[in-house]
Amino acid sequence: MSQLVVVGKEAFTLRHLKVFRREELAAIFGELAPVLEKRLESVVVLLTPLYVRAGICGREILLSPGVTHVRGAALKLAGALQVPPLLDADFLEYLLFDLPRALEEERRAVVVEDLDGRFTVHAEEGVSYSLDILARVASVYRVPVVVYGSELSERWGYFSRRVRCEKLEGRELCTVDGEPVCG
Repeated sequence: MSQLVVVGKEAFTLRHLKVFRREELAAIFGELAPVLEKRLESVVVLLTPLYVRAGICGREILLSPGVTHVRGAALKLAGALQVPPLLDADFLEYLLFDLPRALEEERRAVVVEDLDGRFTVHAEEGVSYSLDILARVASVYRVPVVVYGSELSERWGYFSRRVRCEKLEGRELCTVDGEPVCG
């Protein structure tokens, strides 16, 4: 799917454009949005799902395409694309524009550190919107996205997996999707 759509100085693959919602297309591309929407209706993205193994507590878990929330743990995940530590609008712009372009070059797992700290204003809305974008990226590019966060991001209800570690009675208890893996 290497067909490019050039708008001004920007070039987008059709696959990249599938990440955008209708409202985003309208806001970004203006009067060209209906033409793009019509063209995207017939675009089918066919990619083999990317599965990766991640280490926790000396064990391996399999991460499938989708968004995994991690709290209080550090997964061992080799070769993942690390999202740079950007804030607010710069972070959202990276997720919508630069992350899909990076995945066009090489599909691999994506890691977002400290999601809850990425917004200095409107944190709850920003976290929710960024998770929505990441879910769309994971769906279109069929890659796992690992998000490190805390209470704010944990409230989002659409994670494919949840990994959590916490200290209980002097020992660390780690769970994956609510099932204990160590502790």
